[in-house]
Amino acid sequence: MWLVTFLLLLDSLHKARPEDVGTSLYFVNDSLQHVTFSSSVGVVVPCPAAGSPSAALRWYLATGDDIYDVPHIRHVHANGTLQLFPFSPSAFNSFIHDNDYFCTAENAAGKIRSPNIRIKAVFREPYTVRVEDQRSMRGNVAVFKCLIPSSVQEYVSVVSWEKDTVSITPENRFFITSHGGLYISDVQKEDALSTYRCITQHKYSGETRQSNGARLSVTDPAESIPTILDGFHSQEVWTGHSVELPCAASGYPIPAIRWLKDGRPLPADSRWAKRITGLTISDLRTEDSGTYICEVTNTFGSAEANGILTVIDPLHVTLTPKKLKTGIGSTVILSCALTGSPEFTIRWYRNTELVLPGEAISIRGLSNETLLISSAQKSHSGAYQCFATRKAQTAQDFAIIVLEDGTPRIVSSFSEKVVNPGEQFSLMCAAKGAPPPTVTWALDDEPVVRDGSHRTNQYTMSDGTTISHMNVTGPQIRDGGVYRCTARNSVGSAEYQARINVRGPPSIRAMRNITAVAGRDTLINCRVIGYPYYSIKWYKDALLLPDNHRQVVFENGTLKLTDVQKGMDEGEYLCSVLIQPQLSISQSVHVAVKVPPLIQPFEFPPASIGQLLYIPCVVSSGDMPIRITWRKDGQVIISGSGVTIESKEFMSSLQISSVSLKHNGNYTCIASNAAATVSRERQLIVRVPPRFVVQPNNQDGIYGKAGVLNCSVDGYPPPKVMWKHAKGSGNPQQYHPVPLTGRIQILPNSSLLIRHVLEEDIGYYLCQASNGVGTDISKAMFLTVKIPAMITSHPNTTIAIKGHPKELNCTARGERPIIIRWEKGDTVIDPDRVMRYAIATKDNGDEVVSTLKLKPADRGDSVFFSCHAINSYGEDRGLIQLTVQEPPDPPELEIREVKARSMNLRWTQRFDGNS
Repeated sequence: MWLVTFLLLLDSLHKARPEDVGTSLYFVNDSLQHVTFSSSVGVVVPCPAAGSPSAALRWYLATGDDIYDVPHIRHVHANGTLQLFPFSPSAFNSFIHDNDYFCTAENAAGKIRSPNIRIKAVFREPYTVRVEDQRSMRGNVAVFKCLIPSSVQEYVSVVSWEKDTVSITPENRFFITSHGGLYISDVQKEDALSTYRCITQHKYSGETRQSNGARLSVTDPAESIPTILDGFHSQEVWTGHSVELPCAASGYPIPAIRWLKDGRPLPADSRWAKRITGLTISDLRTEDSGTYICEVTNTFGSAEANGILTVIDPLHVTLTPKKLKTGIGSTVILSCALTGSPEFTIRWYRNTELVLPGEAISIRGLSNETLLISSAQKSHSGAYQCFATRKAQTAQDFAIIVLEDGTPRIVSSFSEKVVNPGEQFSLMCAAKGAPPPTVTWALDDEPVVRDGSHRTNQYTMSDGTTISHMNVTGPQIRDGGVYRCTARNSVGSAEYQARINVRGPPSIRAMRNITAVAGRDTLINCRVIGYPYYSIKWYKDALLLPDNHRQVVFENGTLKLTDVQKGMDEGEYLCSVLIQPQLSISQSVHVAVKVPPLIQPFEFPPASIGQLLYIPCVVSSGDMPIRITWRKDGQVIISGSGVTIESKEFMSSLQISSVSLKHNGNYTCIASNAAATVSRERQLIVRVPPRFVVQPNNQDGIYGKAGVLNCSVDGYPPPKVMWKHAKGSGNPQQYHPVPLTGRIQILPNSSLLIRHVLEEDIGYYLCQASNGVGTDISKAMFLTVKIPAMITSHPNTTIAIKGHPKELNCTARGERPIIIRWEKGDTVIDPDRVMRYAIATKDNGDEVVSTLKLKPADRGDSVFFSCHAINSYGEDRGLIQLTVQEPPDPPELEIREVKARSMNLRWTQRFDGNS
């Protein structure tokens, strides 16, 4: 068990919260990984992925290439179903009919992909199945096997056996194994009087085949050592399935069979059953893996069959939680919980794109089972998938991650109040943010020190809300004032403040001088303690405030200065508290205003290759000293390589002696002083007219194959390339834009990709480029479509009469010259060597017709014939099943018993003449 959990680690070590993010994605059937179909039937494959609300479903090749429609060959329906139509061998394309596909589902939650699905077409192949004659001693076991050619063994299976044309029902002494073998136990003499045939069926085409009839020769028992008639091989089987390990032996005395696992007798287990056909194990478990031995022994010796059984526990991947919402700047860890057999590999995807390690993303663990995202950004949102692969099996799971602006906000707070000395009070401050913020407390701008009278406790709710309590026990006058709670996380901060008064003689704490930044807001608290008092007033230069629109005095005595100005707001401020009708107390505070730099606007003029460029960055105001630096695309610029920076007290200039493409980018002038750091960014665009790097040239395309019309341009801004097409082979009269579909696409290098060349693609193509600089450029080329040899007409089946002539016709088209070759079975027909065959080929301009003449047809011609059309661009074949009919052979007569007044006869049907 490889166990990892899906966690969200925050800088403050708080957990993130799983939430319903509103939209969802899911798999209808992510176990679909293999689809095999008959070329004569076609197949429909629904997309395994889906979403709610409805998701956009798209199919791709495993290479990442889009799926495109090919008329009458492949089509993707509006509901996301992929359909491959029936097709002839000449239309076979390995990219379409024998390839790995996957389907994606995309909506606002993200984008997920299915595991790769191997889609493979199976052709109608000529094959025959055979059963060989067998020998057995009376009382022993006889084993018949249905011999299926290896080329179709994967798709053809035994469905039944016949005894003298009557289907065998497994019972009494007759057994059919899961592998298709026929076992006859306790063989009797009469078993030799019958013929035995196997019946097979093609899994995808449904075609059935009947083997020849085989006979069993039965002899009387004779002392002999055991001989293995049927054994088993090493194999892999999934847990939960059943397996049969066949084992049969002959010999006399009849051998005893003993089963061993890893050298020891089988343990007692109801899941294991010893039968005449071998050992059957049901509900397999991984501990059933091992080396199995079937040991057969009699008094004359022993023999054994053995093999390794490997029981595979299917892979299963789990990601938890399934949905997660957290804040920008968080640290996210994604990990897989895997169960199943080992020796797997792990790949990570985000929105169906393979995740590669980088500055923000790392993949860790012995098996790459952990994905770490540091300081996650909005762009890291989406659907993450973990794929585990072991040999041909793939399992996956996914999670939806939503990253949002996590700037803290105060959602619940305390209000102003008056308390008596010694009267305990509690203040509550609740804040939300992502990651969940940490709350700190201050009293009259000084951090609250935790002591005997001040205690805080803080916790985070399941929804990510941080709640903090400030508990004050036995408060004294000094514990009154303006309390402020500040919520901070890695994204930002928020604060709230209110005054808490403790009854007692009023006084004002010593006030610290304040430094404000010009252009920003500043709060000044009057640090009065004790209560009651009549009023708090503020004065500057003996004037009662507020005296302009930028000043606000709140009821709790806080003075707010908005858009602070150096000349107007700098100076002494007096806080006056009226404690009796004719008695006031006061404290003064000095406000110093620092002025941040102000950069005058500047722009980059349009630039061309080789120009001189001079850009000044001037600071028009700000406290000295001021430091000015330059950056390009975030990197500090250092003088050199044709770039010079000259700086003075309040100005810095950027000089480029010869502008080139490498100077394209975003330039930032940064000015900083004791007050603040400011910047101004502008983009330099070096304009270059388009030019051809690779020009189009005339070329050939092969029908049904992919073709690339080469064209590559550069310039700046990057040129926009348009392809146009003029049909026909004459002089181009009028070009029309090439419709860009899944079949035809423009590659990143501006070349035109035709994934499946059709005859209609012939003609002139124009590659035209423009970027608004100078004049457009264009270059034409001609595409010739070459047709590979294709069989267009032939009979699938036909009948001949033995002794009569027969003609088989085959029609082909394609580029000349076309060679047509005939084969009988797997043997090329040579009329010069076999005079009974003659071949005539005629080219009538549109098509080539080849005729194979049989002079005359013979019993041996009841096979598959094939015609092969070949030219320089491809090859195709057509299969013809010829059945030669003739009168049946007379039955084989056997006298079984002769008595005085009767006779017992038995006859066996021989060749039926295919009639």
